[in-house]
Parts: sequence; C-alpha cells; structure tokens
Amino acid sequence: MAQTVVRAIVEDELKVKAQAELAKQGLTLSDLVRMALREAAEGRISFSFDGVIRNRETLNAMQELDEGKGERVASLNAFHEMMKK
Repeated sequence: MAQTVVRAIVEDELKVKAQAELAKQGLTLSDLVRMALREAAEGRISFSFDGVIRNRETLNAMQELDEGKGERVASLNAFHEMMKK
C-alpha cells in the first residue's frame, strides 16, 4: 500500500507533552494521526471548537439543513416557540 507523509507544525512543549501522554498508552504521534485520519475518513469523527460536543443525531440534522431540508428559524426565541408546538 502506498504511503504519504503528513506534517504538522506545533509548539515544542505541546509535542513533548502529547508524546509523553501517548507513550503511557503505548502510542506514538504517528499512531494517533493514523487513527484520527481513519476515523475522519469514515465520517466517525467530529471536532468541536465551541465547547459543544455534537452527537450523530445532531450532525445528521445539521447536514440535513445544509442540504436545504428541515426547518430553519431566525432566532433563539423563534426556536423556543417552534418547540412549544
């Protein structure tokens, strides 16, 4: 199987800390990246940068809206009113 190199530029301290934590589990940085990429390639990984963890149901609903399906509301108040129905 053909392979390629994936590079990431990170702070020295972050790399050292990550390597130490991964080593406790018998993993390397390369192992972690491979595992993450496999999960991402299968659509089984989702990163949240706003502190909200989205489950599969929420991700499916978001995709549905992106495809022009579902119902959108203009505000949080409108959402609460819709939920009362």
